[in-house]
Amino acid sequence: MYVPARTATYSDREEIIITGSLTDRLRHTKFTATQQKIADYFLNNQEKLAGLSSQEAAQEIGVSDASVIRFCRIIGYEGFKDLKSHVYNMLVENSFSGLTLGERMTQSNEKFQRIDPLIQFQSFIHQNMLSVFTNSREDFDRTAEILTSSNHKYIIGLRGCRGLAVSFSRTLTFMLPNVICLNDSEGMSLSRMQDVTDNDAVIMFVFSRYYKTDAKYLELAARNHAKVCLITDESPEPLQKYADLTLYVSTAGLSFFHSTIGAAVAAEYILTLIGRKVDYRQRLEERDDLTADLRI
Repeated sequence: MYVPARTATYSDREEIIITGSLTDRLRHTKFTATQQKIADYFLNNQEKLAGLSSQEAAQEIGVSDASVIRFCRIIGYEGFKDLKSHVYNMLVENSFSGLTLGERMTQSNEKFQRIDPLIQFQSFIHQNMLSVFTNSREDFDRTAEILTSSNHKYIIGLRGCRGLAVSFSRTLTFMLPNVICLNDSEGMSLSRMQDVTDNDAVIMFVFSRYYKTDAKYLELAARNHAKVCLITDESPEPLQKYADLTLYVSTAGLSFFHSTIGAAVAAEYILTLIGRKVDYRQRLEERDDLTADLRI
């Protein structure tokens, strides 16, 4: 959940609550009067920003160019150009969430058909990887701590997130006991959430479009007071109310499907942090012994 932020200054950059969208960054941070003026303009003119330079935006707001650039850095961007790129891609992702799969494909083809796919693909991959670290260190550390201190670890990934859940769960079993991977929406899988307790952790990988089954899993977790962390691409209002913590990643890509590279980077970083918190050497040695006669 969000915690109140104090008035922002440039030196506070590392402490600002940074989330996946410009809207979240602006609505959950307190600013000075000048900063609030810039924030209000950015919040109400996101689609317009793509066509403006920092000087033009500053003139419309009635502040200096330096104030605009400094503000962008305060809320976690490298500068105005970086902010524009992020806003544009978030708008693209949000527009995708309301489209059918066929409409997504058509929109992607029309938007990117004149661009070298290799160059554009590399750009998206780079952006999606960097998006992971707009989340705060504290949120990543807290996610790792929740997993290491919990009894059972329920890792959920449905539909396009199944692979993420399976991979994350498998690696986690080398480090910690009682890891449970739930990657389908069938009744048998859902019923395994019946025994979740307040000593357990639930990590869900979930991308828009969201489904009722997503909420059902989280509802069961929240009802029994388990710690819940979402790794997602948007601010999922129907799911957000169940989460103790949310990590945002970009899933922008060249086709109808979500890119999973950002979520995979977030997952690997969490696993790396867990590896710094626990000594799992004996567990690894036991795993080696168990599989020794199976390896070629």
